[in-house]
Amino acid sequence: MLNLVIGLGVQGNKRIKFLKEKYLTVDPIKKIADYQKLSDVPLKEVSHAYVCTPEKQKFKIIKKLLNNNIHVLVEKPLIFKKEEDKEILKILKVKKSTLYTAYNHRFEPHIVKAKKILDKSELGKIYYVNIYYGNGTAQLWKNNWREKNLYSIINDLGVHLLDIFDFWFKFYPKKFLTTARAKNELKCFDFFSFSSKEKFLCNFSTSIINWRNTFRADIIGTKGSLHIDCLCKWGPSILTLRKRKFPSGKPLERIKTIKKNDPTWNLEEKYFKKISKKNITNFKNDLTIKQCIESIK
Repeated sequence: MLNLVIGLGVQGNKRIKFLKEKYLTVDPIKKIADYQKLSDVPLKEVSHAYVCTPEKQKFKIIKKLLNNNIHVLVEKPLIFKKEEDKEILKILKVKKSTLYTAYNHRFEPHIVKAKKILDKSELGKIYYVNIYYGNGTAQLWKNNWREKNLYSIINDLGVHLLDIFDFWFKFYPKKFLTTARAKNELKCFDFFSFSSKEKFLCNFSTSIINWRNTFRADIIGTKGSLHIDCLCKWGPSILTLRKRKFPSGKPLERIKTIKKNDPTWNLEEKYFKKISKKNITNFKNDLTIKQCIESIK
């Protein structure tokens, strides 16, 4: 059986690098693709597909793949209309296929380590969380399909922060407050910050006008704090764990630095193949993130 990569943009070409099995490609523009139309692909020979297309094209593609019993990994976000959500849920109940929306940062070493620390309650009761994700892609968005959506920055970067938050704390806030937003170089927002006070105060900030790619996270609790500076793909990635000193004083501090190429794509590929054997889907996660986005807007 074959893998199928649909869309040979940045994400599609990244996925190809980590495929160990033979694959076919589909792209309506790129001449190097094996096919220009999905309708021409011999789907009976395909077991797994990677949907790396703009948002508007995803529903029809995914529907066709699932109806052909093909396991699907789709690049985030997956935001459908209500009727489309219902249709996908019906298909997933009948067909033995996996639908997995990729949030590769869940596999980032220090994000995984942070989850283990939080699961052990090493920081105690959480007071405050701040997560920031920024890059400098503003001019790549100009006159692009992304610029046409006022909230593209939430769909592209904000959803990563929401997914990481759920990965760490096992819940999504239901209500959000927009704390800052701006259109500096684009017709859509290129900086956006939002927050929630559910259970504890948390702030999420996104930017595509940050000229050095940046990820930062701060988690403050009664027993100490945890801080992440940078992801492996932009490296080095640094995790700092501080144990609070009572009644006050300099905390005991452990610092771990990782210098390596981005491991998340390979780890996510292995995970996708693993869950496809059990027909596991994370589509309900998409539905919850969709509700969050609606609340943020």
